[in-house]
Amino acid sequence: MNKTHKYFCDLCPKKKNSDIFCSFDKARDYDNHLESSKHLNYCKLIEKDSESILCKICKKKFSKKGYEIHKERNERLWNVLQLINNDYLTCNRFQWSKYDRHFNSFQAMIDHRSNPAVKSIAELKKYKISTLHHATNKHSYLKKFDDKNMDEKLNMIEEEEELYEDKWGERPQLLMCVLCEKYENEEKKYTKKHLNKWNMEECDCKEED
Repeated sequence: MNKTHKYFCDLCPKKKNSDIFCSFDKARDYDNHLESSKHLNYCKLIEKDSESILCKICKKKFSKKGYEIHKERNERLWNVLQLINNDYLTCNRFQWSKYDRHFNSFQAMIDHRSNPAVKSIAELKKYKISTLHHATNKHSYLKKFDDKNMDEKLNMIEEEEELYEDKWGERPQLLMCVLCEKYENEEKKYTKKHLNKWNMEECDCKEED
């Protein structure tokens, strides 16, 4: 496997009867592959194959060889999925959230998130997500953001928050639920529309009697 590749198709061998399966460096190349006649034909063959194996996590069927490769790459992720609250992580998508980098392995993602500097920025993104989500020009803004040191990042976040508050009002001051990591809005102080503007989801956990 090419170490720069981050997008994997465990359904399609590169060549007929090959033990090497398709992988890609760029998302657009992977998306194009999913629409190709080659991929669609393999999907049909696997669907008809009585020996195909269903992955319980991503709900996709694979040939015996394809499943072996799929399992080898994703087994560590499978072991921890039930222990963490993250709906974005799934097979072959080693990306903590849609705002984070996409990695080529579960271990690479964990190593990146274990970096103290990265953890600090992750906390900033968690509570100041408007900086990333609402910037007018996302690509150029994030490039500038990543080039800054910690103090400069904080200043950029504060400036973005002020601009966004001028447009949508104050950022909702709510506690985060420890179970679902969404925001507790028990007194209905903020409408769902207001929360959505700040990319905040309302907690729907029910208290036990």
